[in-house]
Amino acid sequence: MTISVAGVPASRKTPGVNFNVVLGGSGTSAGQAPRRIMLLGNMIASALTDSSPAFSVAAGTAAIATPVFVPSPDDAAVLFGSGSELHRMSIAVFAQDPAATLYACPVAEASGTPATVVLTFATTATAAFTVRLRLCGEVIDVGVASGDTVTAIATAVADAINDNPSLPYTAQNSAGVLTIEAKHDGPRGNTLIVDAYFVSSTGAEVRITASSTSSGAGTTGVWSSNDTIGSEITLASGATQDNFTDALAAIEPQRYDRIVGACIDATNAGRIVTHVNAQAGPTVQLLEQGVVGSTDTYANVVTFAAGRNASRLQVVWNHATVIPCWEVAAQVCAARLAGDASAGGARVGEASDPAANLDSMELATVLMARVVGDQPTATEVENALNNGVTPVGASGSRPGYGVIVRSITSRSLLSGTPNYAVLDTSSVTVPDYIADTLRADLAVTFAGCKLSPDSDSAPTAPRVVTPSIVRARIAQKLKEAEAAAILINVDANLPLLVVEANALVPGRLDCEIPAAVIPGLHLIAGNVRQL
Repeated sequence: MTISVAGVPASRKTPGVNFNVVLGGSGTSAGQAPRRIMLLGNMIASALTDSSPAFSVAAGTAAIATPVFVPSPDDAAVLFGSGSELHRMSIAVFAQDPAATLYACPVAEASGTPATVVLTFATTATAAFTVRLRLCGEVIDVGVASGDTVTAIATAVADAINDNPSLPYTAQNSAGVLTIEAKHDGPRGNTLIVDAYFVSSTGAEVRITASSTSSGAGTTGVWSSNDTIGSEITLASGATQDNFTDALAAIEPQRYDRIVGACIDATNAGRIVTHVNAQAGPTVQLLEQGVVGSTDTYANVVTFAAGRNASRLQVVWNHATVIPCWEVAAQVCAARLAGDASAGGARVGEASDPAANLDSMELATVLMARVVGDQPTATEVENALNNGVTPVGASGSRPGYGVIVRSITSRSLLSGTPNYAVLDTSSVTVPDYIADTLRADLAVTFAGCKLSPDSDSAPTAPRVVTPSIVRARIAQKLKEAEAAAILINVDANLPLLVVEANALVPGRLDCEIPAAVIPGLHLIAGNVRQL
């Protein structure tokens, strides 16, 4: 063995004892690095104010199209404005993984129209009752006294909404006409769900609908100027799509292991796909995956996913949930990396085990659709998985909450034909991990080496390697991954491992490295036969 002490050359003549203190061992596993999440969405760039009733939401301090570290949900409120997309996405991430390494890059809003919805109250109250709001998973009760006018009722409800700054909308009253408005311009606001009830003094609830609904105490309520998702009432008329181009360009120089986009449109989702694919190129080597969400119908989300058909993009679907879909995507992303301990589970995520089985991973705060009929059927779940859609299903241990049914990529087609070679997200995560691990190890193990052709005898000079030596090192690292239950069939696939000197470029080795990903146990089938 030849020992080389950097800084003490063989030509040194001065007597003494010279030790070089080398801090940090050789690179062994890229899996030890923290996994970074990047959120892309809107911030509140200018303060929001109005007067009936008065409220004010401070603008965020972050800069548009500028990546920023997010230490906590409270910091996210300051950086991006309370109730903004990025604030609420941050809350969703930290709810699943309190120790997440989180960044965000604000996307500029287009100069468009915010989505709105109207709740009209009519007739002065003749008895006491409560207006109960169920908004984005929050329950807000507003007391009404006998004799309260519709102006007083609507003002109290508006105040209650505005007093919850983390909500994604604000409210105003005009003579009993309550208008709820999204905090951001654009069509994403059209997916925001609102839900309200009259609650009698005995606790009986009556849901307010798009038809005049009686409180049983004189006052009536009715939703209007709305859209619907499943059985739910949503805001409507938000218009003019934003553009993720500048934000994606701003994050390009750095690697963010998972990029979560608030986008629900094909154009911006396509921009994320283009970005992660370019970053994965061999001369860039910043291996990333994108995650986006949808609460749309089964037919629409399948069309959306099939249109992207990308190995590095995940489309998460939770139909008609009150949780905005970009928050669902953010929490799924955090669950994939960190596991579900925060939701009472015991599962690890990809940060600990790149081949982790994510089936039925518990989601900390994601709720299922209020109406069971809006939740995906077993047939829709199976077909979603056949079409590149990751469905959220009902938790078996936490009623009302969601789980990841199976974590898959949006790739389901090859030249228009069904192809599931890259089905589970682990099919991407594990090869990325192997590439990172080999890159880190080989860069250190063979730093400063010279390349000699293979021969019958091993090189005798120090720091001289051959293709066979490099191949043996790669094989060793693949066997280590197999021992860690990340790869399978390494020995059987070793004939496919090729390391050879490039015939045209001196000093270059070209490698073909097989990586058979260990599959998760997704299905057990059998017969229970009475004898």
